[in-house]
Amino acid sequence: MLERAKKFMLRYERYVSPVTLVLGFAFDSIMLKRIDLFFSNALLISYLFIASVCIIFLNVRETRRTKPEIEHSETMHIALLFMMQFSIGGLFSASFLFYSKSGTIIASWPFLLLIFAYVIGNELLRKNYVRLGFQVTVFFTALFSFLIFFLPVILGAMGDAIFMLSGIASLVLTGLFYYVLSWFAPERATKGAPLAILSILSVFAVINALYFSNLIPPIPLSLRDVGVYRSVSKISEGAYEVMGEKQGKSWILSRKTVVHMTPGEPLYALTSVFAPTSLTTEIRHVWRHFDGDRGEWIVASDILLSIKGGREGGFRTYSVKKNVFPGTWRLDVETVRGQLIGRFPFEIRLSTGEEKLFTETK
Repeated sequence: MLERAKKFMLRYERYVSPVTLVLGFAFDSIMLKRIDLFFSNALLISYLFIASVCIIFLNVRETRRTKPEIEHSETMHIALLFMMQFSIGGLFSASFLFYSKSGTIIASWPFLLLIFAYVIGNELLRKNYVRLGFQVTVFFTALFSFLIFFLPVILGAMGDAIFMLSGIASLVLTGLFYYVLSWFAPERATKGAPLAILSILSVFAVINALYFSNLIPPIPLSLRDVGVYRSVSKISEGAYEVMGEKQGKSWILSRKTVVHMTPGEPLYALTSVFAPTSLTTEIRHVWRHFDGDRGEWIVASDILLSIKGGREGGFRTYSVKKNVFPGTWRLDVETVRGQLIGRFPFEIRLSTGEEKLFTETK
């Protein structure tokens, strides 16, 4: 049976890899519902544990590969390789799923592209997994991506200090892992150390550059709903009554919605931002209008608002903008440090009095 399993894996090896990617991504899509659930984080931690164990066993086997007594067990080598691929791929696909829900493609596409490249590269560059430096660098990247959203969930806070703590923790944990690995495969650990250190520090620098350029999504926050209305009033804790024109999901597709205004009357922006249960933070409603003469977006109002986590549909809050005028506008929902959570582009036109208005409770 072992021999048949070995022949099967060797024969269909090139097909197993992409199938593993698809199945892993589908599994994560189904199982990982919320970023702050115990099951979600337990699953991702188990991925990290399995990947680390596989890396250790693979390098032990590579160290002894030339010894005659190990020659027979190529099947175990392939099995360990695919287990590591599945675990690392699961971490990256989970990161892509969570990060793509947080922020916008417009602002965060470089980081999302980096994560997606790791997801694909995890399968296409399978042969590079025999190189210790490559293995440890991929492990570090997956760990860093995980801690960026895991620490805000368990600490109930986010910001520069938490992000820097994520990076430092990733470096320390990867260093400890490499130290343990050196017990089992000292020669390979010594040879691979220069490349591993250089690669890890390079990835660390790139992720930090993306973060401080506001190109990493503001995970664990995500925009669940947004709209601009003629009036918003709070009717109970967490419930608001809005009055205005029907608005679709144009904020997802980045198409402009038309909003009519009555001269002298303000407009209201209502947003629902999801945050983990333990997290309390602040967001900004930045009202901007496009100045055609200058060819740039001008900040009309920058309003700071507090939100609390826990509600599946997101924490609702609103801002009021007076002195509005016809033209091209957008509402940017941002973190305090300027990371874009979501964007709602719209066009303001003068009311004709013939618009169909509705009242709805949100």
